[in-house]
Amino acid sequence: MWPLTNGLRCLTGPEASLFRGGVGMMIDQIVMELNSTSEESAPPFVEDEPSSDFGFRPPRWYSMWEPQQRVWLLERVTTSLLAARVAPPQSAIYEATVEAVYVEIADLIAMEITTGAPIQRGSWRGSLLDAYVQRCPEDSLLGALQFEATTMDPCLPPSLTRQWNEAQSEEEAADANQTSEANASDLESSSSPSDRNEDSLGRKTRNSANDSREEEPDWMAWWTSVIERLVDATYGPRLHHEAERYRDGDPEMLQRFLQLKGVNDKFMQRIPPLRSRGQTQAAIDRIQKMVFPDE
Repeated sequence: MWPLTNGLRCLTGPEASLFRGGVGMMIDQIVMELNSTSEESAPPFVEDEPSSDFGFRPPRWYSMWEPQQRVWLLERVTTSLLAARVAPPQSAIYEATVEAVYVEIADLIAMEITTGAPIQRGSWRGSLLDAYVQRCPEDSLLGALQFEATTMDPCLPPSLTRQWNEAQSEEEAADANQTSEANASDLESSSSPSDRNEDSLGRKTRNSANDSREEEPDWMAWWTSVIERLVDATYGPRLHHEAERYRDGDPEMLQRFLQLKGVNDKFMQRIPPLRSRGQTQAAIDRIQKMVFPDE
């Protein structure tokens, strides 16, 4: 069980399904990494943190460790979030591991978008929407996220597309009324009809919903906002982001920060153990049994 925003609980339903899928893909990648690296040769040193082809960077407190250590972290987190095991002490490594799972989900969604796959039951975007609705049933998806995209993903379910279009139409109507009232005198004195398509700074204004929907949207920014909102609503703030700023500074400032947040002084000191190949394989088997229960 994990200290979620609604109490000490496990993930259930669509939330658990989404999390299991992300962990399953991460374990598959680690297995490939272990199989491609011989025990005699050490992996090459990489100064920068790894990132996917889509630019998503896993948290440093997860990605900095060896594959065997990442397996250990994933097992600790997965067994606590999906089963009755007590959550480990609040630490940067565990917070970062949970966050890394959702970074992986963002990467999978980006891949799904680039391949043009539709949103349907079992798709990553569909699973994310299901998890969001479960966590925030009374939250207005579009209003809460304040999307900057000018159109919806064309693969979205029709109900969400209609909701977005209605919100866009209302916003455009309000903007048009406000603009017409504020610039009524300027519009009347305009010498050319084409001038009415620009504001006082020469920026083009939107005259219709069709004009706004011709702009190219940033689909991944839209879906990343959904993921961020879901993680915030599920787990609350992640302290390791703020604590990282104090890590290389005055130790007393870090201690004061941790005390202020109600966590112990080992929050930034815990490290995952480096385990043997046999121990790692046993942990992989246990994780796969949890995330793929029907196989």
